Amino acid sequence: MNSLRRILIIDDDADFLVGMRMQLRGLYGVLTATSVAEGMKLIQEQDVDLVLLDVGLEGEDGLEGIGRIHDVHPSVGVAMLSGRRDVKTVVEAIRVGAVDYLTKPVSNDELAEVVEKAVAARTIQEKCEALLRTQTNGNGSTTNIVQNSLKMRQLMAEAEHIKGHRANVLIIGETGVGKELMARHVNENSEDGKKRPFIAVNCAAIPDHLLESELFGHEAGAYTGANRRRIGKFELADGGDIFLDEISTMKLDLQVKLLRVLQEREFCRLGSNTPIKGDFRVISASNQPLDALVESGAFRADLYHRLRVIQLFVPPLRERLEDIPLLVDHFLEKFSHGVTTKRMTDQAMARLMEYTWPGNVRELANVVQSLVIMSQGDIIDTTAFPPWVLNGCKQAPDMRALNLDHPPVPQARDDVTTLRDYVAQAERRYIERVLTIHDGDKSKTARALDMGRTTLYMKLKELGLMR
Repeated sequence: MNSLRRILIIDDDADFLVGMRMQLRGLYGVLTATSVAEGMKLIQEQDVDLVLLDVGLEGEDGLEGIGRIHDVHPSVGVAMLSGRRDVKTVVEAIRVGAVDYLTKPVSNDELAEVVEKAVAARTIQEKCEALLRTQTNGNGSTTNIVQNSLKMRQLMAEAEHIKGHRANVLIIGETGVGKELMARHVNENSEDGKKRPFIAVNCAAIPDHLLESELFGHEAGAYTGANRRRIGKFELADGGDIFLDEISTMKLDLQVKLLRVLQEREFCRLGSNTPIKGDFRVISASNQPLDALVESGAFRADLYHRLRVIQLFVPPLRERLEDIPLLVDHFLEKFSHGVTTKRMTDQAMARLMEYTWPGNVRELANVVQSLVIMSQGDIIDTTAFPPWVLNGCKQAPDMRALNLDHPPVPQARDDVTTLRDYVAQAERRYIERVLTIHDGDKSKTARALDMGRTTLYMKLKELGLMR
């Protein structure tokens, strides 16, 4: 459907209200009220694009009504109505927030101009307010990626090549490696140095039935509960970047709509057929390679290739251990909250270096924060480590004690006809045995097998071991 603009007319002249309803039938959705109090109740219940407010309401000051209306709905435009045009009243009405001043009778052309002016002003205001709410890194600082390892230096060099280009970027990496931080770095690393909008959406955190509205926005009445118009994230990202985190969780029906947005660079709010043009770059992220999902049919190949014009891989922390001391120093300073920054002993640092960090940089940040809180004095040593801090620091498993150095070799059967089937059977038995030893704890199992949890989950699903 293509929803009509909605106008609320507040006037104590019943004949005038009836006449306006008839005059505007089919052109606008018209609501009427005979007092400011009655009109405010309607505004609380329904979304309106413009309020026409009579200056000379009986027993009320129409100019004071502007402030009362804006207390309830700050972004709605209010135009004053009067039987005569008094210059002094016009100036005062504009001063207190009216978007225009109309004299009766009101022509359709004149009203249409005021309605569109009010809608445009409201859209700008709502976009500014929404941008302020979404700019979580909007304190003027730039994103600082702490790194020194060869793999991270190579990654930063790859990101530098993107500078000056508007191609879509896909960032791959395990949970907690800092994919959003890398996305913000790409956003800030513009050629002209200007601050571009950065709008982040976690696709996995929003229910499927609300994600489309979150991305594209909706008009009032688009669905049950949509009482007011909402500006979507793509509209907010105009002139900047939209970051779609956990893109792999997006359902196929919404993938089709996203593909069209990327192709046409336009979209419609839910409940409207009016296209909105947008100039944006899509930076998406996934904690698993999307090509495997494409092969299984869970992700559209055409959308995958649209998103992956440039691909960046953020390595897990266990593959860049030389970054740990720098990161620890960074987090020690961050969590000291202005007091003397604590220092970590060589033994404590060595223990952090021995751990495999399944939660990556996010887990390291949490561990350092807990050590800052729990340790006494300015020095953090191994005695400050609570048993739960590292989930049991990974030790190389004693293969003889676990009886895993020579796992049972599966016997070939008539129905195992290929080497691939034989290897899969051996892999299944080995993983089952490690799972049993660790009482089904998948985190400990992943560390014993020296693989990421996401990789283990995919392997368990592939081998039919998920439970």
